Amino acid sequence: MDVTRGAVYVFSGALEIIIPFGLGFMLKRRLGVSWRWFFVGAVMFLASLIRFPLNQYVSSAVFTQGYGNTLTMLILAAFPSLTAGVFEEGARYIAYRYVIEDHGLREGLMYGAGHGGIESVFIVGVNVLTLGVLLLVSPSSIPQPILGSILMSPAYLPLVGLYERLGSMTLQIGLSVMVLEYFRRKDVRYLVGAVALHFLVDFVALATLRYGWVYPELVITVVALGMGYWVLRKARDECLTE
Repeated sequence: MDVTRGAVYVFSGALEIIIPFGLGFMLKRRLGVSWRWFFVGAVMFLASLIRFPLNQYVSSAVFTQGYGNTLTMLILAAFPSLTAGVFEEGARYIAYRYVIEDHGLREGLMYGAGHGGIESVFIVGVNVLTLGVLLLVSPSSIPQPILGSILMSPAYLPLVGLYERLGSMTLQIGLSVMVLEYFRRKDVRYLVGAVALHFLVDFVALATLRYGWVYPELVITVVALGMGYWVLRKARDECLTE
């Protein structure tokens, strides 16, 4: 078995777990914000996953109806993107409305780190790390279809996933701040904008995935850079100058 491939999986999976908590530690140390909001963000993200059975039901119904290939692909990209926007931004709304009393930017940043961080840990990191360990110590225990897919993929592919997680975490923090701004400014455009942006990014990423991983990563990178710049400016003006 290719030891390098297993090591890349372990390295990527470990960082996808470590980085979110490292970010939370940095926010705690630099801004003095409670870890409580990190874990609130994590719990609310996990709660938003109740959309998965609905996504699976609609996917099955679409295949059963036998739509044309183009329409089927559009629906399969659009519906889960819409539910991601509605359920995740709805989870943020509920957290800010009923759980987080202080609507300071510090709390929004820590909530966003937890929301995006647990996605990195729970959806990707644990699975990638586990596969990496199995590749190194017991590759025969991996189901053959999965093992075959891993061996046919480029050895660097987990690093692409790590890169994507960094962009997605940045995006999740930005969306958390957008929903927070709805409460701070009493402007519904921030809430609607967060849902729309989440939908748009996911939809374009899923719709372009069949052309390779470069296009989805490009979409996530561009939006993450914009959101990261916006959040850093707000943090500098409201948190780091105090």
